[in-house]
Amino acid sequence: MFKFVALVATVVATTATIAFPANAGEVAAPQAYVRYGDLQLASADGATELKARVSRAAEHVCTVRGDKSLKAMTEAKKCAKIAEARAMPQVELALANSGTQVAENSRVTVAAH
Repeated sequence: MFKFVALVATVVATTATIAFPANAGEVAAPQAYVRYGDLQLASADGATELKARVSRAAEHVCTVRGDKSLKAMTEAKKCAKIAEARAMPQVELALANSGTQVAENSRVTVAAH
């Protein structure tokens, strides 16, 4: 189990960049940038991998650190579903453009609500 958690943490860390507010007084929802320049989006495997990365990033930005209560876990799960749904138009656009546009710095933004 520990190896699986470490693997997931490594995958999220290598595929997503977490962003925080620029100013200390500024309150903003955590967000992650999921890069997909290394994927062949025209293939089913590439599309599936991009969606999986977005899903993992949504779970990551919505995780409440330290609070293991049922309420916190339920809210985190709800947040992740919303974050993933909000990112899907970007995913669909990337998939639609896969045959015409290839960019190494292409990314999808996933933000907690």
